[in-house]
Amino acid sequence: MYRVFTLLVLSAFLVSCNSTRVVKTLDKGEKQITGSFGGPAVVFGGVPMPIPLSYVGYAIGLDTGLTFAGGLNTTSLLFGNAQVDLTLGINAFKTKNEKFGLTVSPGLNLFYGFNGGDFSVYPQLEGIFWKEYGEKNNLFFGGLGTWVELDREKAYGEVQKHELMPYITLGHQFTGKKWNFQLEARYIGFTYPNDNIVVEYLGPFSTGTSSIYFGVTRKFGKQ
Repeated sequence: MYRVFTLLVLSAFLVSCNSTRVVKTLDKGEKQITGSFGGPAVVFGGVPMPIPLSYVGYAIGLDTGLTFAGGLNTTSLLFGNAQVDLTLGINAFKTKNEKFGLTVSPGLNLFYGFNGGDFSVYPQLEGIFWKEYGEKNNLFFGGLGTWVELDREKAYGEVQKHELMPYITLGHQFTGKKWNFQLEARYIGFTYPNDNIVVEYLGPFSTGTSSIYFGVTRKFGKQ
């Protein structure tokens, strides 16, 4: 059972496409720490379930409309792998009343295997539209993104045919004075069939996989 679960988790790292790191850019000097939980959905023992991946992260507003975020996948460490992501959130558009906008986030996802010494880099690009509403400025958000596969070959010299791992995301952020709570759903790899593979991913239309994430954020600095 442990070996099967390990296979599921390791497979999930390849399609996890972390939850959104920067929905709306922070004010200059504002900081936050985040913890999130969730991952791609699979069928395990005949029961649909999300892979329980966990993450901790930090973000800081470098300037007006510019936020840096970095994080660590803590679940992967338990299986001998380091997974770190680095993201730069850029405010590409915002209305005058600051209630609607677009955040564009280029980033890098870094993987290192402690056992084999393997190292991989996956660039990422994401565009998120957000809309504030209500007295507490809660947020609806959604957008598109993709990971980029740089290696031209897979294991055993097999040609890499899938250079992009696109995803669609939709979520909601409950905003407080010091704490934010975020719920997000994703449809990952929607251009690829999910049959004839080792892990049975759960996705609509027999393509890709669905995923769900829950995050908690503590804010510091400028409010």
